[in-house]
Amino acid sequence: MTMFFTKTHQWYNDANGEVGLTPFAAEQLGEISFVDVDALEGAELTQLTMDGDEPTSDPIDATVESSKAVGDIYSPVSGTVKEVNGDLMDEPEKINEDGFSAWLYKIDAS
Repeated sequence: MTMFFTKTHQWYNDANGEVGLTPFAAEQLGEISFVDVDALEGAELTQLTMDGDEPTSDPIDATVESSKAVGDIYSPVSGTVKEVNGDLMDEPEKINEDGFSAWLYKIDAS
């Protein structure tokens, strides 16, 4: 298993295709109160591109809201989303509790 991390604080586990937010991102966002990843089911995503510290690609069609902000989410790899974590819509606080087990979606990387 290898974990990859982006400058925008997302992670990717190449063993199972899971993608999520890093604990640092969750800490910076504060208490996460809303997650919507439904629109990602079956979506073709393009890997995040950066110019220095600034993303040059568009965020994906997912929403993570907290007491402090609404965070943009970028895909750490290109591919097709094969599953979304619908449990997070009912229990978004799981991201704050354990960001590495509270994945947002699973992707078949291309």
